[in-house]
Amino acid sequence: MYAKPTIPERLKDLRVMQKHLTLEELAEQTGLSKSALGKYETDEDKDISPFAIVTLAEFYGVSSDYLLGLTETKNHPNTTLSELHLSDEAIDVLKSGKLNNRIICEILCHEVFKRLLVDSEIYVDRIVDMRINDVNAMLEVARKKAIEQADGEDVYTRSLEVGQIDETEYFAHIIYDDLKAILKDVRETHKSDTTTADVDSTVANMQANVEAALQL
Repeated sequence: MYAKPTIPERLKDLRVMQKHLTLEELAEQTGLSKSALGKYETDEDKDISPFAIVTLAEFYGVSSDYLLGLTETKNHPNTTLSELHLSDEAIDVLKSGKLNNRIICEILCHEVFKRLLVDSEIYVDRIVDMRINDVNAMLEVARKKAIEQADGEDVYTRSLEVGQIDETEYFAHIIYDDLKAILKDVRETHKSDTTTADVDSTVANMQANVEAALQL
């Protein structure tokens, strides 16, 4: 389950991942003290002064609400729902808290996601069905003629039959490849997260320890 980043985690992520700065460099560029900045990033109970909030929000180019953990939106605090073109059902699902919205956002922002939607639209709206049906019809005509001439089915006539395209199966492979590429990258991005399961299981580690003890 996705755990919402704390205020210290947000501040450290912005400094390290977005700006690539040390605490000393951040202090020099913002005018805030290094010790205060360090406490902001490590102590969840440390109160951040209004001046520091405004300064850091402006420096990082994010909203104050994002720094304070009140929203997950960094740069669009005033975006209305109408601009997102979501249905009531979609809004209810996203607000339910039953889904991992972080993964949804990362999938949506992946470079392959647009291709996934295009491929899905082609399949759902049957855009190439006519072309596939035309190809299948041509293969079927050729198969029947070959059977008549060969007086029965052989390798060639059978290949004309199995060569016909099932549009559902065909697009299932295409969409699967798109989604696999997206999820593989998202999975790799979060392999070192604290909420990610370890590669080595506890049972495997116990087995290794037992074997080592027996050898001794």
